[in-house]
Amino acid sequence: MKKLRVMKQTCAALSAGVLSLALASCGDKLADDIAVEPSDWSEGVAATSAWVMAGIGTSGSVASDALHVAYSEDGLVWTTINSNESIFTPTIGSGHIRDPYIFRKNDGSFVLLAEDFTSDGQHYDFGAGEDTDYGNNPSNKIYVAFSDDLITWNYEHLLQVTSGEGTSGATRHAWTPRAMYNKDDRCYDIYWTGDDYDGVNHTYVTKTYDFLTVKNLEEHTIFSPGHSVIDAYVVKDGSTYYLFARDYRSDYLTTKVGGDIQCASLSTWGDGQFSIMGSSSSVSGSKSDYYINRGSSQSTELLESEPCVYQLESGTWIMLVNEVNDNGAFKAYQTTTISDPTSWEETSSITKFSDSTSYRTVGTSVTRVTADELEALLYADF
Repeated sequence: MKKLRVMKQTCAALSAGVLSLALASCGDKLADDIAVEPSDWSEGVAATSAWVMAGIGTSGSVASDALHVAYSEDGLVWTTINSNESIFTPTIGSGHIRDPYIFRKNDGSFVLLAEDFTSDGQHYDFGAGEDTDYGNNPSNKIYVAFSDDLITWNYEHLLQVTSGEGTSGATRHAWTPRAMYNKDDRCYDIYWTGDDYDGVNHTYVTKTYDFLTVKNLEEHTIFSPGHSVIDAYVVKDGSTYYLFARDYRSDYLTTKVGGDIQCASLSTWGDGQFSIMGSSSSVSGSKSDYYINRGSSQSTELLESEPCVYQLESGTWIMLVNEVNDNGAFKAYQTTTISDPTSWEETSSITKFSDSTSYRTVGTSVTRVTADELEALLYADF
């Protein structure tokens, strides 16, 4: 295993210079004739026997705000890897990442997308060797790294996805970056949360062919229901796309509206905006067709964020959500009918980590991996 890793690291070193030249020459825009062809991965037909979940720790330190992973062989029982320690710590930007998302590219390799923050240098802890106020300095760039095996990560860089203005004219932030293959445009779409001048968050899309540069900085809004929403996660079932996001209204304690996960749908990716599912008039009632159904506890305020949705071999859909007011914990819901928001129900079939207080599912993603990829990951020397 170590010999294999050395070989991969050697290849990475040899090709690093080539990639550097590409980064330097591409600039802010890629040629229109560059295209990403569809593959089994983008078509969703490359079924595999295991899953890997990405997350971060809970302390807010650089070591904690790094890539932590867990694995499952059935999508239900999850076990942390590397004794719950991070498997990779970024070395650029602020050094902190949030909302890690592992995406399988069409060539079979992986790309790590994460939220980055700038460092203002005003609250630097020299003992810890890091900025302690990084969270108040969001960036319009996202963190990107590549890997062939989820073990060795290379080519770290910060990719600007927007030039738009955010709250009160400040730099627009780019939160929870995630990706989708765009079959019509034969490219990848990075979708992310950004604020507008009034501080309302929407879901935007920026196109890329290789995650090294973007086609342009003219992002497209895909979800804007009339109030702030964050943490969008998109999946496809049949010919329909479904988006899940947290209602991020700041006055939820007064209005009793917000905090739950909303559902939206779109018939054709890249064509228009997602439409929210359910009627807003139900908010004053059970709210169960405006948010995912929480049954009899629907009226109890519970802040849930970072929805992660994936499908089991049985066809059942699983949704994991982080409980904002219960640091380190997450809830799980399931449905066999993803098109019906009222069909979601809480499930106890998901086995949580044995040490949930030090592993948090913030910004989590679940990625299918092969048996060989999982075996290599389990025996890796981190």
